Amino acid sequence: MYNGRSIKRVNQMGPDESRGNVVGTGFEWLMQIAYLAGKSLDLDEAMPATLEAMAELIPAEHVVLLQLEGDTMEVRARRSRDGGVGAISNGAFKRSVESNPCALDMVRVGPDQKAPQLPYLMNAGSDGAVALTIPLAVDYVCVGRLDFIRGGSAEEFQGWERHFAQACARIVALAVRNGAEYARVAWLAEHDPLTGIGNRRNFDIALNRELARAERYRRDVSLLLIDLDDFKEANSHLGLSGGDEILRRTARVLAERARKGVDISCRIGGDEFAMILPEIGETLADDLAARLVKDVAQATMSLWPMRFSYSISTYPSTSAEFLRRAADAKLMAAKNRKGRVAIPARGAVP
Repeated sequence: MYNGRSIKRVNQMGPDESRGNVVGTGFEWLMQIAYLAGKSLDLDEAMPATLEAMAELIPAEHVVLLQLEGDTMEVRARRSRDGGVGAISNGAFKRSVESNPCALDMVRVGPDQKAPQLPYLMNAGSDGAVALTIPLAVDYVCVGRLDFIRGGSAEEFQGWERHFAQACARIVALAVRNGAEYARVAWLAEHDPLTGIGNRRNFDIALNRELARAERYRRDVSLLLIDLDDFKEANSHLGLSGGDEILRRTARVLAERARKGVDISCRIGGDEFAMILPEIGETLADDLAARLVKDVAQATMSLWPMRFSYSISTYPSTSAEFLRRAADAKLMAAKNRKGRVAIPARGAVP
């Protein structure tokens, strides 16, 4: 099996000698790389060790995994000889990330089309850097790119290195595709696909977590519930697309006004939204809610003159056990008496 000593021995061999060694033991190395790449569906966990293993066999100043996000390649994992994983500063590394668009074109072939003759690209910069670039594709769909970069005055990659890197790329491509699908499913499990904010499951988990933290450290935490009173009427007049846009605009306001990494915005029902506000008492939460309702009214006014009911419940004024129940009761009371309702007219917000 793969081990550091055998790899170091291969790196010390001449071209002819090392080629025979790779033929004899390459399968074991590929098995180890496949094990590391498939060890976790979380690419942030699996890829650093995978790149490290590849770099031990194919010496390179940088080994970079780029994942295709939309139409752009984004660095997902990086192994550098100096151990750096932070900002891009090395010239060869930066060139590899920002250039080489033809790596995408090399995998844009259908099952009936002839595949490219060369599955890699060799780049030489003004400083003598050499890059081995391999597109990552699964079923003729590009998912990313794998780069091996050697610094100034570096030797070109040998034939066995290119073939081994290509074999590694097939393994990594599957891992990237599976990791992307895992990330998508994990995101959908806790987010509302229409609005992009948290869903009911996310809300329940976050509320229990924040209440436990508030009880442990004797801190305030407030729960804000907002209901779109006229959503059914708006949906009937605007159609489903118009109603969806109202929901998206409402969620966007809540997400933008939330404190990053602190407040949690969620859609917990068809037209009901919630915000969990750690470290905020009822008075501040009530002021925030009034501003949020005005902002939401302003954002949706061009579509429909919406009315909103909202309620605030705060721990420790309300016990942790009954916090959600108290917020629901206050929301129903607000809807019945219209005591906490914003009724904007077109062109004006109270």
